[in-house]
Amino acid sequence: MKYMSWKFIDLIQGTTSKWANWDPPRPINVGDYGMINNETGEFKWEGNLYTTMNDIGIDMTDPALGPIEQEEGDDKYIVKSWGVTTKKLNVSAEADVPGGVNVALKVNFQFDGRKPAAALVMYKPRYISLPKDECIILLLKDRPDVLKGKYVVTKVISCAAYMMYMSDQKAENFSVTLQATGPVAPAVNAGGAAGFTWSAETFCGLYCEGSNSTAKYMPLYRLKKPRHKFWLPLNQRGNEKIDDGIDKWEDVDPPWDPLDDEGEEDEIYDAVRSQVFFIGLDLIYLSPTGDAW
Repeated sequence: MKYMSWKFIDLIQGTTSKWANWDPPRPINVGDYGMINNETGEFKWEGNLYTTMNDIGIDMTDPALGPIEQEEGDDKYIVKSWGVTTKKLNVSAEADVPGGVNVALKVNFQFDGRKPAAALVMYKPRYISLPKDECIILLLKDRPDVLKGKYVVTKVISCAAYMMYMSDQKAENFSVTLQATGPVAPAVNAGGAAGFTWSAETFCGLYCEGSNSTAKYMPLYRLKKPRHKFWLPLNQRGNEKIDDGIDKWEDVDPPWDPLDDEGEEDEIYDAVRSQVFFIGLDLIYLSPTGDAW
């Protein structure tokens, strides 16, 4: 496989519209802006909105403009691509017994083997997002010299432990368990110490994990870009209803063509696209009126 990162990121992105961080210990923060590395699919950091200078008096250190962080009440966040089913899910009710070793999370996956597939598990997810504040919009419009054409991280899902797995074209059952030692919650917030350890059974594909109750892994993030008209002066936007809010921004698609099972850009897709292109050229010259179609 040319780039394993391409294929894994592509599978996760196709399921969630979010981007997988190929190196979850590497920080990716809300407000980061940059581009995607076409060779690997990884985010290329160029700066952050919260440290970008502006000439219109917006104070990005204002707590009202800070990233919004929250939990959604679930101990796990699981992503699985097409061809993967969850056979069993168990979260131990005894995971917070002080001094004990307990199963905090156990997931059994079944891969049907028809094509490569991916799974991502996060424990104790936290959801961090960019506030939908007009000041963010004004900041971007004030610095097109820096921000035009860039992609912005609008949401990050962080966690205390993660597991990434990508199966090849083999039907298999894959089981992963997260063991917790010591108090997990709410004792951690009260000063207790908890440790995590992953263990996996029967796997044939790419496996990667991390666990540290004091760390903040960032396996998943959302990347968006303002629409093209966002950057046009108002007098050039016609009768369009002006709404440049973050929720109107576009999701960023992978920069590569559809991938085959080996993680390569699909030659059949390229051939079809080239054929359509040349047919289009023929239509230009075959126009019966002499005008370009």
